Amino acid sequence: MDIHDLRNIGIAAHIDAGKTTVTERILYYTGRLHRMGNVDDGTATMDWKPQEQERGITIASAATTCHWKLPNGGGKSGRSKSIQINIIDTPGHVDFTVEVERCLRVLDGVVMVFCGVGGVQAQSETVWRQAQRYNTPGICFVNKLDRVGSDFFRVVEEIRDHLGANAVPVQLPLRSGDEFVGVIDLVSREAIIYDEQTQGAHYAVREVPEQYREQVERWRAEMIEAACEEVDWMADRFLAEAPFTPDEIHAGLRDATIAGNLFPVLCGAALRNRGIQRLLDAIGYYLPCPADVPVILGSDPKTGKTVERRPDPDEPFSGMAFKIQSDKHGDLFYTRIYSGVLKERSRVYNANQQKAEQINRIYRMHANSREQLHQAGPGAIVALVGPRNTVTGDTLCSRSKQVIYERMQFPETVISMAIEPKTQAERKKLDEALEELAREDPTFEQALDQQTGQLLISGMGELHLDIIRDRLLREFNVDARIGEPRVSYRESLERAITTDETFEKEIEGRRQFARVVIHFEPAKGAGLDFENQAPRDALPLHLARAVERALTQNPSGQLYGFPLVNVKATLLEAHMHPTDSTELAFEAAASSALRRALMEAGCRLYEPYMRLEIVAPEEKIGDVINYITGSRGSIQNVQVRGPLRVLRAEAPLAQLFGFATRLRSLTQGRGAYSMEPLDYRPAPSDALEFA
Repeated sequence: MDIHDLRNIGIAAHIDAGKTTVTERILYYTGRLHRMGNVDDGTATMDWKPQEQERGITIASAATTCHWKLPNGGGKSGRSKSIQINIIDTPGHVDFTVEVERCLRVLDGVVMVFCGVGGVQAQSETVWRQAQRYNTPGICFVNKLDRVGSDFFRVVEEIRDHLGANAVPVQLPLRSGDEFVGVIDLVSREAIIYDEQTQGAHYAVREVPEQYREQVERWRAEMIEAACEEVDWMADRFLAEAPFTPDEIHAGLRDATIAGNLFPVLCGAALRNRGIQRLLDAIGYYLPCPADVPVILGSDPKTGKTVERRPDPDEPFSGMAFKIQSDKHGDLFYTRIYSGVLKERSRVYNANQQKAEQINRIYRMHANSREQLHQAGPGAIVALVGPRNTVTGDTLCSRSKQVIYERMQFPETVISMAIEPKTQAERKKLDEALEELAREDPTFEQALDQQTGQLLISGMGELHLDIIRDRLLREFNVDARIGEPRVSYRESLERAITTDETFEKEIEGRRQFARVVIHFEPAKGAGLDFENQAPRDALPLHLARAVERALTQNPSGQLYGFPLVNVKATLLEAHMHPTDSTELAFEAAASSALRRALMEAGCRLYEPYMRLEIVAPEEKIGDVINYITGSRGSIQNVQVRGPLRVLRAEAPLAQLFGFATRLRSLTQGRGAYSMEPLDYRPAPSDALEFA
């Protein structure tokens, strides 16, 4: 297939906004499925894991491929054309935000799904920030407009106000009385009314009803003006008072969307089978193909210089392994191919690990089923079998033309629990299972508690650890005792300090020498951030990397040995000997410099804070506010949503265990909430007494 006819997209949203239902309907209307599944019944195609089917939520991202024929005008020639859509359905629960992060890193576009009742919710903001971090263009789909209390225009305003996005409706909801029956297309001035008897597969295209015409013309004019403000050629036509054809409007909206300056907003009700076909059209019209990003930037692993790759089959091969999934027939390495062609039974080079990898098989995935391919080219998202040393975020490339792409950033874990095998015979099984889980999930960690000798497993929240516990018992058949969840504390520097450290010692008959001057300071950020300001001629790149490695690989504080956060280390000077300076010497000097800085500048205990969004009846919101403030939390704002109140707050995780039960009690079962990690902040002196 022509690369211009390919769309790599993700479906992302807050939990319960309807992502998986949207994906299920897309697969049905494109002919990929012949029967619609249902999330509540545990029959959704993309939620294939037992834990997903039982809980009715998406836990792991799942990939699939489908084809859609755009109507006339879909191509620049004006003729209809078929597009291939590679879809990744991502989780909405914050505990599995890593799945969203690594998918957005490799996708070209995203469909942001918003609940027509809930609007912009806590995880909506998180996913939006992730997409913006990778400059991923997107379109918005306001779902569940068949629900009581839904309001399309309020959601559009929330997208603009809360997310700072230039949200531009390209459709309006069409109602018959109080019932949502279809959509009005502002580009074509058509009313689309869906046939419930055919599950929305058939629909009637009618003229816009009289009572909507004034509103349609007003919003259509706003849509065209918004595009003209972002696209020069449209602005010229607009000033010349020349009319726009539908094809020209689509082209202008596409240019503005790909540039990230405009976000088209569509509407529908996926569960009622309304609005999906026009959403598919919009994916083809507005979201980019791989060729719309003509140059992909990486770096040369030997020199550090910028390297360019183009989405061209004649370019050297390069790709990124963005997800690993354990499988009894061989682990699957989900990979986005950026340039060149990858063939089965070939060898590639892992530039991050500096090791060759064998590619035995290549698959195109459809949830948990697969289709074998002999080769794959630029823009393809495939699963590979064969690599042994690759981890999430590694770059695979040609050995003769190496490149490393920017790695993904993963959040700090905030919660942990102790685990131990019930018998000595189970220990090996437990170790192997934990190692497999850590390879799959970069936000899952295991470590030995130096004070108690217990093995601790850490994750992003109570649900995350609950799923891991379930997988250990069910999938890996490990019989283990598991403790109660507890907070994952951190340490950080009290004040800034500069250390000058020299390492000079003879090891195994060889003299080792290194001297470093490093400035350490408190700074916002996950873990310890490193910056090299030493002159390039004073320190070769491989020795600078040794310094970075020593500082950033699992640094811990001096108080209790907790991992470090919110620290920045800047290498100011480096001195080396022509023959005696080695990576080992510079690693030792850097480690010694960090220890001295922590001892002399002092350490402080930090605890994780969470961002809360709570929806409760007006008469109960006062009780909720009192509970939050009594839990060392702070109220950010309270908004009105009909008879409900939406409260946004921040509070320490240590005070929030069992919050779901407490909220049900305070609101008589009528409250709901979402929670996500915010940052680490100084903890009170007595925090560990109650941990």
